[in-house]
Formats: sequence, C-alpha cells, structure tokens
Amino acid sequence: MPKQKGYYKYVEDVLNSKIVAGNLIKLACKRFNSFLEKDDMWFDEEEVDKCISFYGALKHFKGKSANQPFVLRPFQEFMIASILGFKWKSNNNRVCREVYIQTAKKMGKDCWLAGLALYLLMCDGEASPEVDLLANSREQTSILFEYIDTFASQVDPKEKYMKRYRNHIDTPINKGRIKCYSSDASKLDGINPSVWCIDEYHEASSRAGYDNLKSATAMRTSPLGVVITTSGFDLFSPCYELYKLCVEILNDVKKDDTQQAFIFQLDDGDDWTDPKNFEKCQPNLNYTVTEEFMLGEIQKAKNDPTAEVGVKTKTFNIWCQSKMVWIPQEKVVKCMRDVNLEDYAGYTAYIGTDLSSVNDMTAMSVFIPLGEEKFVLKNYAFLPADTIAEHPNKELYQKFAQDGDLIITQGNIVDFDYVTKKIHELSQILRIEGIYFDPYNSGTWSITCTDLGYNMQPCSQGLLNFNNPTRQFEKYVLGEQVIIDKSALFLWCVANCALKEDWNNNRKPIKTSANAKIDCVIAALMSVKGYLGNPIANDFEFTSIW
Repeated sequence: MPKQKGYYKYVEDVLNSKIVAGNLIKLACKRFNSFLEKDDMWFDEEEVDKCISFYGALKHFKGKSANQPFVLRPFQEFMIASILGFKWKSNNNRVCREVYIQTAKKMGKDCWLAGLALYLLMCDGEASPEVDLLANSREQTSILFEYIDTFASQVDPKEKYMKRYRNHIDTPINKGRIKCYSSDASKLDGINPSVWCIDEYHEASSRAGYDNLKSATAMRTSPLGVVITTSGFDLFSPCYELYKLCVEILNDVKKDDTQQAFIFQLDDGDDWTDPKNFEKCQPNLNYTVTEEFMLGEIQKAKNDPTAEVGVKTKTFNIWCQSKMVWIPQEKVVKCMRDVNLEDYAGYTAYIGTDLSSVNDMTAMSVFIPLGEEKFVLKNYAFLPADTIAEHPNKELYQKFAQDGDLIITQGNIVDFDYVTKKIHELSQILRIEGIYFDPYNSGTWSITCTDLGYNMQPCSQGLLNFNNPTRQFEKYVLGEQVIIDKSALFLWCVANCALKEDWNNNRKPIKTSANAKIDCVIAALMSVKGYLGNPIANDFEFTSIW
C-alpha cells in the first residue's frame, strides 16, 4: 500500500495515535481499511487523486489564506478517498451514496464542499449532471454559492465551459447545472440531482428537504448525497436521528456500506476545556482555527454561563440541550423501562389529566406509589387525526404514533370519551384513588366522570400549586426513585420544559417555544400532586425491579 499518499497516511497515523482523533474517526479509519479488503469492491486511486488535484487548481480568497492554493489537509483527503474511491466490482458504480460530516465551526466546510460540488459537476462523468445544494436560509445559500461561483471563475475565467449566473452555473459541454436552494422543500419539485448536498442540517426542523433530494435521485445510477453540519440543540431533530444512525453504522451495530460518516467529536468523558482534546472536534486546528480562539471561547463560557451551550455546540461540536432545560434527558432515560400495568394489578394509583381546549394534545398520567419512596409512572397521549396533517410537529407526531406513544383519535378535536374509556380500562386493573383535572376546560367531562363514580379532584395549573410536585418529581428522577414507562414522546415533552420561578422561588415547567409540547409532563405533575395530597403507598417487593 503506497503510504506516501495523504489519505493512506492519515488512516495509519490516526490508528497509531500519531494524530489526535476521537473514537468515531478511528472507527471510520478502521472501516476504510476493511473496505480495502472486501471482495466485492475495488479502490480507484486514480479517481481520488484526480479530485485531490482539482482542488490544487483552486485558490482561497478570504482571510489570511487569500490568494494561496487550496491544499487539502490529510483528513480532507481521507474523506474524499472514502467517498469517491470505493466502487463495486459488479458494475463499477460508486459504493458511497450518502455522506454525513459533522465537525465544529471554522473547519472550512463550505470551502471544501464547494470544491467537491464543482468537481462532481465537471469531472464525475455523469450524463447531464445536476448538483443541487440546500441550505436553511438565503444567507447560508449565498455564502455557499459565493465559494462555488468564485472557484468556477478561477477554473474557467473566460466562461468557456461554465456559464455563471446569479444563483446557478450551467455547463453546456455536459449539459450540467449546479444550483443552490434555501430551505423551502416545495421548490425542489422537478429536480433530478446526480449530487445533492445539505449544509447545516442541524437547523432543519423537518426532513422534507432531505427526503425530496434523496428520492429525486431514483433515475441516477451512482448518485451522491452529502450532509455537512455542526452539532445542534434539538435532540429530536432529523439531523440528530441521522447522527445516531451513523454512530450505529460506525460501531457496526447496523450495516450500510453505502453510507459514509465522518464525525469529529470529543469522546465520552473528555474534558472539553483541555487543549489536548481540541483536535478531536476541530481537525483543522491551527490552520483555519487557532487554539487561542478556542481558549477564548472557553473563557467566554466561563464569564457568561448562558453562552456555554452555544460554545459547546458550535466550537466543540457537542450535541447539547438548551441551557433552559429543566431535567437533563439522560437522567430521565436512566429511569425508563417498559411498564406493564398488569404487573401492578390492585395497586392504588393517581391519575393526572391535561385536557386540550380544542384540537391539540390531551395527556393522561398514571402515578403508582410503591412505598419506601419508589414509584411507577405511565403516560398516555391523544391527538386528533386532522391536527397532524398541517402541524409543524407532523413528522414527530407520526413517529410517536408509530411507536405507540401517541393515540390518534378521529376528527379534528379530541373526543374525551377516549380518555374516559382508557380510565375505565385502568380501573379494571388499579384502584384509582383520584383523577386530577384542571377545572378551566374540563367542566362537562368532570361531571360525566363523577357520575360514573370516579373521585374527581380539581387541580389548578397555577405556579404555586405546581411548586411542590415539580420539586418532588425532579427529586424522584434525579434519585432514580421512579420507573417511567419508555416513551420518546414523554422524553420530548421533558426536553421542551424550562422552569418559571416567582420571587418566592415557587416553580413550574413552561414551554421553551410555541410548538414545544409539555402536556405529558403537566399531566404527570398533576398525578404527583394527587399523591402528595393523599400519600397512600402500596406494599411491594422492590428487589424484583430495583
């Protein structure tokens, strides 16, 4: 194996710890070597070297590197080799069809992506190539297109081969085109990309653009999609789902030879403030970004704690929840297990309900005290089918419903009869001590349930009334005293909670944004409120669960 080539040497140096790299990059390097040994693939050095040489014809035009040749760093050569080099022996098509790249800001990703896009437009050998690039805003789109347009002017200043326009470039010689789009997925109809790229995917609230671009390549024999991003705040975003999939592929938990992933991040347990770890998340350290800059960002976070999350996500490529989040998700996950209420037949339970006013989510929680400060919590949620179609959270709701965490009801408003029916089912298993409801919009329903013989207890959602259950539930979770039924919906609701406090330190969860939902949390706290007002514990053999 010719070690003098930059991409081979990078793999060797990473695996021999001569280059500081995180575990996920080490896994990507091991995967590269394993692909070299596969019987159904071959490695096209000529193709890789041709692309690397193409970058040599480009010059930087911004900052301290302006007018200097674009010399690829070893990690950039490695990514190109992994993406373009491997081909199927059966048909000579490219093995890689999708790429996920995640790195800290200032890596020079727009510059690198622009060079790759331009190369694939001109040199990929595709008939009528079409390179479509998607960004989340016009500003992002214009930044990316500026790199592409400038590089095109350097390669072909007289526009002999590339005709440059305000927002696209045409290549008449091969009937090709490259164009940038902003986030509106509806404008992607009619495209036929041979190559597609998404910049800063962590900002995408929907995967519609990703799905449209991917499905539009159906007629291409060797398409390529590239997602390139920093980390973000939303652990329920489509980007985070793709990130988790790629981590599983790198760890060989899932198999997909067509997906390449390059995730430059710190390892679990690394001190993000220690300079010895900086290169793991910033492979261009002291080239495009200096250690001095990163130390300055750390100091900014120390001086202003509200800036810490932003610094961690952008400068250190760490997925973080918002600083406002009430209980960290990982703490809730530690409490989650599959709960079958049949296992608690005959036990006393408290039910909290957060009923929707018209057509939004209705939530119900069942809280079972087991004695000795141990508890079980199971949640139910209901949503009208007509609400999902146009809701900003449509994709999430569909996933929650598919997973069984969300019950879809017919029509455009929640029929509270579904809730009543579920309570009746529970009453056949549990001794329901009380059902706690907000009297604001539950008048008729509470009367119906009272007539059915249930102990209905009004529970206002005022801050003072919620202070004690809020603090107690937090204590139960942090102390791992409660078993919470596994539910991505409940986890999402917890992630959407910030704390509101008054001058007397009374507190209550509130939503972090307009489309954030916390209904399951509110219902849970109402059930805890019921227990705290009438703490009946059940006898239970704890060793079977704890």
